[in-house]
Amino acid sequence: MIRAKSPDGGYVMNNFYENMVLLLPTLSEEEVQEAIKKISSFIVENGGEVLKVDNWGKRKLAYKLNKQTMGYYVLFLFKAPASSIKKIEEFYKVYENVFKFMILKLTKHQIASLPPEIKGIPVEHSELTSKV
Repeated sequence: MIRAKSPDGGYVMNNFYENMVLLLPTLSEEEVQEAIKKISSFIVENGGEVLKVDNWGKRKLAYKLNKQTMGYYVLFLFKAPASSIKKIEEFYKVYENVFKFMILKLTKHQIASLPPEIKGIPVEHSELTSKV
């Protein structure tokens, strides 16, 4: 967790999250990029900071979801206050381009195993050498 200054002068605890989003397969590449920008800006507007976006492209689903057999997989790595997660989930429920999503809070061990070049990730040398 990271302490960040809130707009009212207090401190907010930011957690690290991993977010997998499935976008509709009928979208064009431009629409997928627009959706990624819209999701990223929504995270930022709600007090978060997007650290990494990984577009896996259009893939076949393991099983049918919401009458879909294909989808664009997009992975977001971000940090945000816990209070913003509910808002992000509500946004996904009404955003027509998203048909499935999952947000996971990362543990300290998962945070320590992230690549150190990702901006904003506090990885201490002692944590890296003490991995089992």
